[in-house]
Amino acid sequence: MSAAGPDVVAEADAQYLAQIARDCEACLGPGAELLGIEHTADESGTSFVLRYRLGSHEHERRGTGDGILAAHADLRANVIIDRLRFGFSELVDPR
Repeated sequence: MSAAGPDVVAEADAQYLAQIARDCEACLGPGAELLGIEHTADESGTSFVLRYRLGSHEHERRGTGDGILAAHADLRANVIIDRLRFGFSELVDPR
């Protein structure tokens, strides 16, 4: 078994980041436009920052955790909460 080179690891990271972006976009639902996603990791943990547009407003949401799976789960939960909050706001005060 050979060790994966840096190009393979970078490609795997890019594919996983794209998968997280697609997952979050699906959670946001119709009408949402994904603007970007960033990943950072340091000794305190991992975080993802998702930027998206919903309607005429741009939003940014962060997910953090001990590792990438925990950070992804946190980001996903926060995105779902955003979608519910913004959807409810539209029902109550559709400006």
